[in-house]
Amino acid sequence: MRKILAPLLGILVTCLIVSTLAVSVNGAALNVGSGGQYTSITAAVNAAQSGDTITISAGTYSENVVVTKSVTIKAASPGSTVVTASDPSKDVFVVQATNVRIEGLTITGATGASGIHVDHNSACVMSDISAHGNDRAIYLDGATNCEVSASNLADNGYGVYCDNASNNTISSIVATGEQGNGKALGDGIYMYYSDANTINHSNLSANHVYGISLYHSSGNTITNNSILNNQDIGVRLRESNNNTLTFNTISGNVNLGVLSITETGDKIYLNNFISQPNTVSEAVENSLSSPQQLFYTFGGAIHHGYMGNYYSDYKGGDVNGTGVGSPASANGDKNPLVQQFENYTNISVTNTALSSTTTTSTASTQTTNVTNAAAQTSTPGFGVEGAFLAIVLVTSFLAYSRIRRR
Repeated sequence: MRKILAPLLGILVTCLIVSTLAVSVNGAALNVGSGGQYTSITAAVNAAQSGDTITISAGTYSENVVVTKSVTIKAASPGSTVVTASDPSKDVFVVQATNVRIEGLTITGATGASGIHVDHNSACVMSDISAHGNDRAIYLDGATNCEVSASNLADNGYGVYCDNASNNTISSIVATGEQGNGKALGDGIYMYYSDANTINHSNLSANHVYGISLYHSSGNTITNNSILNNQDIGVRLRESNNNTLTFNTISGNVNLGVLSITETGDKIYLNNFISQPNTVSEAVENSLSSPQQLFYTFGGAIHHGYMGNYYSDYKGGDVNGTGVGSPASANGDKNPLVQQFENYTNISVTNTALSSTTTTSTASTQTTNVTNAAAQTSTPGFGVEGAFLAIVLVTSFLAYSRIRRR
């Protein structure tokens, strides 16, 4: 009996260790506000350990929070939790750790600072945020590999302000009605020495000066955005090289759709310029067409050729039924589209109709095909829980083997 009980006891101890470790890996739950352990977000952050989740009950909290641990901070009910700056000259949240998530909060009151300031850290996520009345809604300051998504950042000085920020993704945001701070311009998104970022599926409209402004910022991808009715220019590219603008709708900006100043290598094609009399200024004409010939479907047929942009005031015609007009547009686009880009499908560098590996044809996903950027899908890993389970199984097997041998 002892020979049997000893190995079984070892298995039991191993299971208890695994259980304890699993709780530690998942992190603790800390609650702020009604019914919670903490009355302030700051107190909860101070008590937390990396990996913990801080959930904030509905209500209004007046704080300036410094986040120094890799935690998740979220609203118990998105839209019902408001965090306002107790000191308007300081950030409502300043993030000084990697892998921080902030979700579902309404953030306001930092009239001289930022709603969320990611301070030289990486892999942070800001999602489902509503920020208004701040100098900068979100400030990516030396931030890398961060994500800003599904957020309403209207009515600040700036929506997203990037300073030496690279490899970040800004998607599905609303950055409208940005008014500057009285001393500076107001932009939906501003990038300063910020490279290799992706901006997509966002509304960057009705801002005081620019929808999006790039200064000394290169290799950025701007796609599937609405850039409308800004009070000066839709997109400003200044000393910013090798940026790509595709599948954007640029309309009604007061002075100009796209301003390009002393750039090289920028690619501006497959965009809609609607009710935009001044479309593109100072752009090298080759930048207004796809860098290579593309396959695409138009009018029920497959075509192959260079593709430019659509201009609602274009006066030329489509004599051969390819969907590409002749002559060139007034601004030098040699391959102007005769219809809006949504009417061209299966756009790819390869003929998807003949390829064994086909790609989706919707406009919202065409950019992946055009830029040869394959969508990355994560392969499920073994994981911590898997490793723990393996330990238990191996231990059980060894113990059983010893019993059998005896």
